[in-house]
Amino acid sequence: MTASFPLADAESFGIVTDGVSRLVERYGWTWERLLDTLAKQGPERAVQAIRDAELAIEPGTFRGKRHDDMTAAYGQLVPGGE
Repeated sequence: MTASFPLADAESFGIVTDGVSRLVERYGWTWERLLDTLAKQGPERAVQAIRDAELAIEPGTFRGKRHDDMTAAYGQLVPGGE
């Protein structure tokens, strides 16, 4: 997925792999909740949330790829920064 928009409209950003985006696509989170979690609790909390969600589903339910990466990064933009 790609998008572009003026940097003046952005204060922060998150970059996630498909393993982390499962929180939104499969486990009912919103993108806003995911970004808020990254900002306030860090990427490790988002990864733990996926692990918790996967442990909570019924045995035999599809959990995704057997070896799925879960990588996330969060950043804040500095106003007027170069």
